[in-house]
Amino acid sequence: MNGADTRPPRQPLHPAGDATSRPTHVRGWVSDVIAPIAATSRRPVGLASLAVAALSAAYIAWTLRSPVGLVFAVVLPLLVLRLPVTGIMLVALVAQEIKPNGRFGELTTLGYQVFISPGKAPIVLPLALTAALAAAALWWPPTGFRLRSTGGALLGIAGALVVVAVGSGFLHGQSPFSAVNQNARPFVLLFLGLLIGMSLRWLRDDQRTLPLAVGATLVALVIAAAVGIPLGETADDRLSAYFVYYDSALPAVAAAVFIGLLGDRDWRWDWRHVAVLVATPLLVLISFRRSVWLAAFAASVVVLVLAWRRWRRYARQLAVVAVAVAVVVLAAPGFAADLGLRSVGSFELANGGPTASKPTPSGTPSTSGTPTAAGSPSASGRPGAAGSPGATAKPTPTGRPSATGRPSATAKPSASGTPSSSGGPSASPGSAAARPSTAPATPRPPSPSPSTPESVKHQAESTSGHISDLRVGWQHVRANLWTGVGPQAPQLPGMAAADATRVYVHNELLQDWLRYGPAMPLLVVAFLVVAALVALRAVRDPASDGVVRGAAAFCLIAPLCLMTAPFLSETSRWPLVVGVAAGIVAPPRVGP
Repeated sequence: MNGADTRPPRQPLHPAGDATSRPTHVRGWVSDVIAPIAATSRRPVGLASLAVAALSAAYIAWTLRSPVGLVFAVVLPLLVLRLPVTGIMLVALVAQEIKPNGRFGELTTLGYQVFISPGKAPIVLPLALTAALAAAALWWPPTGFRLRSTGGALLGIAGALVVVAVGSGFLHGQSPFSAVNQNARPFVLLFLGLLIGMSLRWLRDDQRTLPLAVGATLVALVIAAAVGIPLGETADDRLSAYFVYYDSALPAVAAAVFIGLLGDRDWRWDWRHVAVLVATPLLVLISFRRSVWLAAFAASVVVLVLAWRRWRRYARQLAVVAVAVAVVVLAAPGFAADLGLRSVGSFELANGGPTASKPTPSGTPSTSGTPTAAGSPSASGRPGAAGSPGATAKPTPTGRPSATGRPSATAKPSASGTPSSSGGPSASPGSAAARPSTAPATPRPPSPSPSTPESVKHQAESTSGHISDLRVGWQHVRANLWTGVGPQAPQLPGMAAADATRVYVHNELLQDWLRYGPAMPLLVVAFLVVAALVALRAVRDPASDGVVRGAAAFCLIAPLCLMTAPFLSETSRWPLVVGVAAGIVAPPRVGP
């Protein structure tokens, strides 16, 4: 979208008539929405996008047999057809990949049906395919398209990830549908996200609406949290009464948008820009995700160093944010203390304090016949991936890994250990199977913050489990170096998610290695490295706008987050957003 690479937009626009021939206001609005979609039907790719959109609508109506499902069936396909990039990003931002269980607040599970539905595949998959085809139809056929570029390299790596995941499934006896839907689906979404993100440079309407829609959505989510917190609409009030958004993808996007605004060439000191600048760090804080905090801080330092010439603008923006966030945090009762405990819990283990849980030997042989070298955490001290206690009196991540890459909170995993029919885990943190509860779904009064010793203990135990997974997971990798244990192998002994019935490790590379062999983590590293290098180049480019800088920031944040949980291969939300961000910063080369 910058410099000499920018091509004249080929997105068809609705021709304006004279004052005497204009339709009514309502008809004109409908025409503005439908006309560009109808224009694409003259091309084969456009016909394919319309066909997939119709199938998506039918699939949504069939899987969500409710008034909400009918609304989704009409609105979502039209949205991604008309504005492919903006539409799919709005879906990824608003919908949370957490299933309700009677304890989570409504905001924590908002729009979960997009990622976790009764159907065989999540709704987001046909929507992403619709968006990719619709985007291609608006600029097809390409002129001077060259695959020998960073964008082409990323597409090749993503395609190789799909091939390896499917091939591994075939080698281990999975059916074609199972291999694609259970193993390769996240990487298919990664590939589709790349196509969608690369198309942004040709889509004029999306270039105009994307920053406005994303900023407005993030501000609206913060306002919704401010309204919901007094009503007890939180993810887990035993961690904090201000813990609202559980899925880590949302705060990661918010952090990337914040970094993209710092030093943006199009920055204006108006209420819209300032509202987004202040809302995004607040959204990161109320998600209480330490991995995102650390990754966002590291990415911010890198961006500030590379673009140091804009330090005066950075300083003014950061000063305004610091004052606004400090006022909110200090004015909210107990908020500052909860944030402090969330940070202290990370260091308690390193200090050798009494809250550090020690694993006990499991004594269970691994699937490869090699005994584990380390035990699993004790029954009373198993950490939760998010550092929060489970639904019972003890924080146990002993269920099936959740749709966000976190283990569930019960000792009853799914019977099969495979993703559920919705394409998400069958015992995710929000599922009824994961946390049986008879609590009514009415708003709960806010609960006091947890006592300091108990909260620090739970969070230190979470840190202990993540560190233990790195050590034990590497030992299992060494025991199965060239083949892994298979994509459907049961959970290995010694892992923090002890009762998960499918291999789950709190690290993307180790889990990929164990499930698919050494080729998969090498491809993942290659993808992340290429995307990060292109992101660094985009950050240094003075011509990069806020959208490109925000996408670049997300490409820098994602690798650190993936070292704490297998978000890329275990969820649908993360790979889609990673693909879109990488596609925006690494468009395909065009021209002679």
